[in-house]
Amino acid sequence: MRRPALFAAFASCAILAGGGQAHARNNSCEAFKAYLQKNLADLSPQFVRPVVVTRGAGPANDLLDLVTSKRIDGQLACDGDRFVRFEARIALPADPALRDGFYRIQETAIRVKFGWSAARAARLIHSMTAEAADYLRGSAERGDHFVSGKVERHEGEAGDVGMIWTSADRTFILVAYTP
Repeated sequence: MRRPALFAAFASCAILAGGGQAHARNNSCEAFKAYLQKNLADLSPQFVRPVVVTRGAGPANDLLDLVTSKRIDGQLACDGDRFVRFEARIALPADPALRDGFYRIQETAIRVKFGWSAARAARLIHSMTAEAADYLRGSAERGDHFVSGKVERHEGEAGDVGMIWTSADRTFILVAYTP
């Protein structure tokens, strides 16, 4: 008789502890920034407001530039405190430390935005990286005008992930689902 109550109490504790899939996706820009700054402290990530000069009405989203101690650049778009889009880029050639930092930014962004484990985020990044490299190779072999490898994944209501590889740079894109 008391088993349903015991199970409900255990499930509540698991959700509060943030274990497994009970960890909710976070759509807050402030939480996204804080998570990146906390978990990537060695890269010294800072989100700063860029100087934007426009004529007429500008974009509705708040844009913040990501600046790190490495050569990793990015941009975070928010609508108030609601996460809209995040991009991170590195220029090539890139040394192993730069590639590692870029990988860690991708993994951390996916983990905080989708609420995934490190293993699940790593699997997604590795599969997308392999596909982007194949598409880049194929694009060069075909002699495309714009040689690039583009890959995207639609993760339902969690959002979308994309990678664009060229011979000059690597870009990672995370987009929120908007109903």
